[in-house]
Amino acid sequence: MSDSCALPEFDLAQVGDIARRLFGLTGPIKKLDGERDLNYLIGEPGRRHVFKIANERESPALLECQHQVFQRLAQTHVFPRVATARASLDGNSIEMLRSNNGTEHACRALPFIEGRLLADIAKPGPELLSDLGLALARLDRALESFTHPALERPLLWRMDNALEVLESFMPLLASDRQRETVEYFASVYRARVLPQRQALRRALIHNDANRANVLVNEAGSEVLSIIDFGDMIESWLVLEPVIAATYIMLGQAEPLPLAAAVLRGYQRELPLRATEIELVFDFICMRLCTSVCINAHQSALAPANEYLNIDVKPARELLDYLRDIDHADARGLLFPD
Repeated sequence: MSDSCALPEFDLAQVGDIARRLFGLTGPIKKLDGERDLNYLIGEPGRRHVFKIANERESPALLECQHQVFQRLAQTHVFPRVATARASLDGNSIEMLRSNNGTEHACRALPFIEGRLLADIAKPGPELLSDLGLALARLDRALESFTHPALERPLLWRMDNALEVLESFMPLLASDRQRETVEYFASVYRARVLPQRQALRRALIHNDANRANVLVNEAGSEVLSIIDFGDMIESWLVLEPVIAATYIMLGQAEPLPLAAAVLRGYQRELPLRATEIELVFDFICMRLCTSVCINAHQSALAPANEYLNIDVKPARELLDYLRDIDHADARGLLFPD
């Protein structure tokens, strides 16, 4: 994944022509949201594909790594539905193209997975959230032996470098109160997490199971797939359920029991160890701090990209809410059993 959030410069007509020439995609075309890449839904219902034009800094090798992961997930039946890369008319999973300003971009096509986004369910039930945790644990188990050289790369969203991210981007936050809140959680993180780092298991994780990356069935009772592996990284295993739980909490009146449901599902397949359990609340707070700081950075670089601001306000509100919760109380709510 590139850390640049400047979207590639192609208009709708260009995208339609490129998708047709390179991948044989035709039919209605609709632009989808994207943090760094251009994404388009192309085709008729039942035969639709997502056509993706990567940021100029995105490594084609990393995209190929993702395709290998998709193949593994399909072979091991981790999810009910997995989208594997469609071959181009020349038989390639990735094609290169050049924009009008001379930048080179990798592009590819993935079958569109029919389903509802978890983000469209205002109040997800505990059964669905537990299934999300279980799906993530099964994903992590399936990737236990997977390696690829492209995974060794710098990434803003890797939590083991969170304090460096805060130091770089905290000055960009809009108010002294926001900066003071982030610094408070950073100080707690230094005291509680850093001394325990060596005890944390490491693994290849998806690293971004936010609500827009989780597809569920129409009834809202089962996870069908997890998409967008652009932030996939080798990091601390406990972060996988933590990240999903953090995003589930946004905008909710009683956030911690919802996070507990995700953690409960994950533990059914991959039980967390005592040290990991002790630090879950710290990691939730740090993910939120990282999110608001990276958003401040990215918004300054690409102010026209409204997608970047989706979770900013609820993340700030959740940080304020969590600051008033004692660690022991938080652990009791996150792990009630």
